[in-house]
Amino acid sequence: MLPKQDILLKLAEIEESLNQLEQSVYDRISMEGKSEETKLAEKIEELEVKISAVESRTEAMINKRPPSYVANRLELSYKTS
Repeated sequence: MLPKQDILLKLAEIEESLNQLEQSVYDRISMEGKSEETKLAEKIEELEVKISAVESRTEAMINKRPPSYVANRLELSYKTS
């Protein structure tokens, strides 16, 4: 009967060890996930800043460009109607 008790005790120890390992893996994955989320949020913020800068430059270029002949004609047509 003693070997059976030893086997059950050993199985209980193995189960506890596996539970601890599972928790450790879960915690590590959770930490790495949070780290990746932070990195992704930073990248998104950088891209939004760059997009905003490009939009501003594009708008400035459009506003500085002299109106085309067609635009002038449309504006004149609109003003005279």
